[in-house]
Amino acid sequence: MTEGQTEEAIRAKLEAHFGALLSNWTVQRPRRMYVDVPREALVEIVQFAKEKLGFGHLSTITGLDAGEHLELIYHLFGSGELLNLKTKLPLSDPKVMTITQLFPGAEPYERELEDMLGATVEGLPPGRHYPLPEDWPSGQHPLRKSWKISDAYPQEV
Repeated sequence: MTEGQTEEAIRAKLEAHFGALLSNWTVQRPRRMYVDVPREALVEIVQFAKEKLGFGHLSTITGLDAGEHLELIYHLFGSGELLNLKTKLPLSDPKVMTITQLFPGAEPYERELEDMLGATVEGLPPGRHYPLPEDWPSGQHPLRKSWKISDAYPQEV
């Protein structure tokens, strides 16, 4: 974000470019904006925020199991403002495209989404598990609400 832009100016620029793709815009407190974006447009919106609005730092990616879907929040920082892009992934098809081409530092966060929540991050290069150990049982995602430790270690519980 360039110096001196208000939340309203940022919203206007995003809406002018993406229109109806954006929903549930909120300003939780000054300089902290949240907006829902469809997963199909996520990479394009992240790129626009980085290149046109100056949100040049990915702080983190938060993932959570919201019951009926997975919710991912991409926290972008620029000049004292935080833009939080939220996207929902249906549990039946929890796929999203990688943003590592825009933010190479997204890789460990995206690996964590795969390991801990069972999201599929398309375009993420093959690599080791993170943060789970390499011998972690396949298909076991400990941040899913439905997961139980006995699912991964049935003989020990």
